[in-house]
Amino acid sequence: MPPAPDGKSIPAGKIRAGHPADWENGVNDEQNLIRLLSVFDASEEAEALCNVLRNTGYIVRDLRVEDEEDMRTALDEESFDIVLAKAEMPDFRPAQVAAVLGHVNQPIPVVAILPAGTKTPPLDLLKTGVNDAVSMDQSAHLSHIVRREVEHMQNLRALRRCERMLHETEKRARTLIDGSRDAIAFVHDGMHIYANGAYLKMFELEDFEDIEGMPIMDMVSSDDSAKFKDFLRGYAKGQIKDNSLEVQGTTGSGKTFSINMEFSPASMDGESCTQIIIRDQTLSKDLEQKLHVLSQQDILTGLYNRSYFTEQLEALVSRAVQGSSRGALLYINLDGYERIKDEHGISGSDLLLSDVGQLLKSKLDEMGLLARFDGPVFTLMLQNVDIKNVEKLADGICRLVNDHISDVGNQSVTTTASIGISLINETSKDAEDAISRAAKGCQSAEQEGGNRFSVYNPAIEDLAENEQLRLWASRIKTALQKNQFRLMFQPVISLHGEPGEHYEVLVRMIGEDGEEIPPNEFVPSAEQAGLMGFVDRWVIANSLIILSERHKQNQGLRFFIKLSSGSLTDEGFLTWLNERIKSLRLDANTLVFQVSENTALNYMKQAKVIFDGLRQLRCRCAVENFGKEQNTFQSLKHLDVDYIKIHRDLIANLAKSVENQEKVKAIAEHAGGKDKQTIAAFVEDANSLAVLWQCSVDFIQGHFLKEPSTELNYDFQEGF
Repeated sequence: MPPAPDGKSIPAGKIRAGHPADWENGVNDEQNLIRLLSVFDASEEAEALCNVLRNTGYIVRDLRVEDEEDMRTALDEESFDIVLAKAEMPDFRPAQVAAVLGHVNQPIPVVAILPAGTKTPPLDLLKTGVNDAVSMDQSAHLSHIVRREVEHMQNLRALRRCERMLHETEKRARTLIDGSRDAIAFVHDGMHIYANGAYLKMFELEDFEDIEGMPIMDMVSSDDSAKFKDFLRGYAKGQIKDNSLEVQGTTGSGKTFSINMEFSPASMDGESCTQIIIRDQTLSKDLEQKLHVLSQQDILTGLYNRSYFTEQLEALVSRAVQGSSRGALLYINLDGYERIKDEHGISGSDLLLSDVGQLLKSKLDEMGLLARFDGPVFTLMLQNVDIKNVEKLADGICRLVNDHISDVGNQSVTTTASIGISLINETSKDAEDAISRAAKGCQSAEQEGGNRFSVYNPAIEDLAENEQLRLWASRIKTALQKNQFRLMFQPVISLHGEPGEHYEVLVRMIGEDGEEIPPNEFVPSAEQAGLMGFVDRWVIANSLIILSERHKQNQGLRFFIKLSSGSLTDEGFLTWLNERIKSLRLDANTLVFQVSENTALNYMKQAKVIFDGLRQLRCRCAVENFGKEQNTFQSLKHLDVDYIKIHRDLIANLAKSVENQEKVKAIAEHAGGKDKQTIAAFVEDANSLAVLWQCSVDFIQGHFLKEPSTELNYDFQEGF
C-alpha cells in the first residue's frame, strides 16, 4: 500500500481518495473543508462524487470504506462531516451505515446515493435513519444536500462546544463568586435564586436556604422601600443611566446599615436574571466614587468611554432580545479626520475631538448615552425610540457638526459627520453585532460622500454581504486548487550597510481573465471565510522552493513572510513548516515570519506559542504595523522578535510631522536597547530618508526605492 499524500500510511481496507492539493492545503477548519466518508465498492464512483463537490468550491478530504469493520476503524481514528453511502452495496447498505453511527453515538448525516435515473427516494429508506437520498446523476441536488447537511453538522458541533464552554465558564464564575469579598446575589422576578457567603454574612444569615425565594425587597429597610421600588421599575424598563443605588440594608434582627448595590443583567443555570453586587467598603467613599467615574470616562473628551458604553449597550440588547425594550445605535464618524490630523498634528486633532465631543454633549446628553468610541468615532445609544425620530435626530447631528467651527491653535477647522444607524430589537445578537451594523451603515454614508446618515438594513445588507463573501470564498478556493496566485518581492534595504539581501514576500491573486487582484481586495474575504491559513501555506510553500533554489547561488538571501491569524490558530502549522524546511534542507535563519501587532494582541496566547515554536526551528520573527496601538510596547514584553516594522501612519508625512518623528525615534531607541532592529516600510519620498537615518532606523522599504516585482533583481551593492 503506497503512502498517503500527506505522508501518513493508510490502514488496510481503507482507501484515501481526492486530489493531493486537497491534502496539501488541508487544515482542520470545518468551515472550508469537507471531511467525507464514502461507503462505496468502486473508487471511480466515489471520486466522481468528490469531483462534483470540488466543482462547487469545496476542498474535499475523502476516505472510502467498504464494510462495517473498516467504517468503525475510520470513525475511531478520524472525525467526519458527512457520509455518502451507495444504496446498492451488496453487504453494507445505508441503513446499516446509519445503525453503526447510532451505535457509536456519532450523529454524522448519512446521504444514500441511489442508482442513476432514480427520481423519488424510497420512503422506507428514509425511515431507517438515513438523512436524505439522491440519485448518482443529480449533481446539483447532491451539492445542495451536502451543503445543508454539513452546515447542520457544523452548527451542531458549534452548539456542543458552546455548551461545554458555557458549562466551564459558569463553573469558574461560580467559584470566583463564592470566593469574592464582595457580597453577590442573583435575583429573578425579584426573588433570590443564589447568594454567596459574603452576602449571607452581611445580612447575618447562616445558609442560602434561609433566603431562597425571599424577595430582594426584604433586604432593604422600610424607609427606602419606595425608593428601591422606583429604581427596580426604572431598571427593568432600561430608564436608569447609573445602575447603582445606595440604600439602607436590614438584617433579620432589624439592624440597618448603608449599602451600595450595583445591578447588571446575568444568567444563572440558563435562566435570565439580575446580578446584584454590594462592594467591599475598604476604600473611602470619595475615592471610590472618583475611581468609579474615571473607569467610565474618556479622558480626552470627558464623555463616557468605549468600555462603559459597550457594557450599557449589551444590557440594552439583552432587554431587547427579551422583548422588554428596544432602541437604536448611532455611529458618528468625523469625515476627513486623517487629513486634519496630517495638517494640524495629533495635538490639533485632539483639540478638534474634544471640541466636537463637548458640542455633541451639549445637545445630546439628555437624549441618550453618548460616548467617544474610538478615534474620531462617537456613539449614541437611544432607548424606546422609533425610526422616524432616529432619522430626524441623525439629520440634525449632521447639520450641527457641519455648521460648527472649531478653533485649533490659531486656525479655524470645520468638518462633517457620517452616521450609521442600527436598530436594536429582538433580532440583535449582542453589542458587538449592533456596533458592527451601525459601522457598516456609517461606511455606506461615507461612500455616498459623507455629511449624511444611512440606516443599516440587515435583511438586505446581510444577504448581499453573505452572497459576496460566498462568491469570494469560492474564487479563493478555486485559486488555491489551481495555483492561481503570484508571488511578488520587495527589497528591504539596510540604512547602515548590513550585508545580505532581504525581501518581503507579497502575494497577488490571479483572476479568471488573468488580471492581478491585490491583497486588499481578497484578503479581508479570505480572513472572514477562514481561508487565510490556506493562503499562508501556499505563499510559504512556494517561497521556500524559490529560496531553496536561490540559496544555491546566494546564501545571504532572506525572506520576510506574513502570517495571518489563520496560521496563529492552526495547531498543525509548526509541524507542517518544520517538515518543509527539512525536506528542502533550508537554513531556517533565512526566514523571518512577521505578524501584525494588532493580530498579535488579539491572539496573544497563540502568537506566543507560534513565535516560541519558530524560535525552536531557528527562524526569525518580526512584528509589523507597530506603534499605533495603546501601550504599544506592551506586546514586546510577551513576543520575542528580531525586527520591528513601524506602522505606515508614522512614516507618512514624516518629514513634516515632529510628533511622528518623535514616535519613530522612541521606537528605534527602544528596539536598539532590546537588541532588535527596526524597519520603516512605505517610504514614499526622499525627505523621509534623512529623518529615518537620524532616528537610527535600521532598514527601509517602499515604492520610492523599488516597487514589488516578480523578480529578485534589486542591486543591494549599489543601494539607493
